[in-house]
Amino acid sequence: MVLTILSLLLTLQTNVASINELIKNSHEYDNQAIIIEAEVILEVLERDDFAWINVNDGSNAIGVYLPIEMTQELKYFGDYNHVGDTVRIEGIFSRNCEEHGGEIDIHATSLKIIAPGYLVEKNVSPWKFIGAFIGFTLSVIALFAYRNSKKIKKEEE
Repeated sequence: MVLTILSLLLTLQTNVASINELIKNSHEYDNQAIIIEAEVILEVLERDDFAWINVNDGSNAIGVYLPIEMTQELKYFGDYNHVGDTVRIEGIFSRNCEEHGGEIDIHATSLKIIAPGYLVEKNVSPWKFIGAFIGFTLSVIALFAYRNSKKIKKEEE
């Protein structure tokens, strides 16, 4: 019943807040129903029947606590090689969550994927290989020249 009322209240609220806005105005948003849209980053951290995910909207990142079933459709998590799924999260913002040691977090009541993530293809410029080869070659030449100069100094003494 409480979740139904929360869901109804959340559907009435259409403004999407940025994570920075939530943090900056944490006194106003504390224990309020909020909506954010952000990229899922890192991985799902399972805790019994619940889980933690981290999300980043480009302005900041925050932890989201939610039932583990909500994470089942997540496929991509943002890291160096991936852009994570972009999700719309509805939930209750807490600036000082008593349940989680006083941390700032969001307890999600709804999670919807609004844009799927994908693998990031990285093309390495051939000039980088050429530059690396030239740098390596010059380093080897410098090493041999240094060793030979030490060897010549010892022979002169």
